[in-house]
Amino acid sequence: MLKIIGLVILLSFAFHTQAQTTRCDSLGALSWLVGDWSSKSSKLKINESWKKISNQTYEGHGETYSIKTDRVVSAETLRLVEMSGEVFYFAKVASNELPIAFKLISCTTDTVVFENSKHDFPKKLHYQRFASNKMTVTVSGEQDKGFSIDFITE
Repeated sequence: MLKIIGLVILLSFAFHTQAQTTRCDSLGALSWLVGDWSSKSSKLKINESWKKISNQTYEGHGETYSIKTDRVVSAETLRLVEMSGEVFYFAKVASNELPIAFKLISCTTDTVVFENSKHDFPKKLHYQRFASNKMTVTVSGEQDKGFSIDFITE
């Protein structure tokens, strides 16, 4: 009887863990990103927007505004693409001639991590959803040096 109870407990943990993880080979795991996200501090206002173009492509745009100077200080064009059973994050910024590609390396229901270990900075992009309207994006490089941005959406 104890063996049966142990087996039931083991199986329930296995199914619970499986329910928490998400397949990382399609954009379906990232559908919660779609929308307009914003962050504001005393110095900066940051916006990131995502829209679904197709089942294999999301397009995004990010802008950072200086509140003091009332102007855009940086902007980037973003794209998520599903190709051959993998997902890639492309970021085009003014300082790079070509877009930089990051591969989706892990995901759960509320977390996605993209990585390009050969890029100077950043090397990782970590998106973490905390509620339907709250997420944190952590941008990191060598020895996890970087920064985080807390976003909300309406």
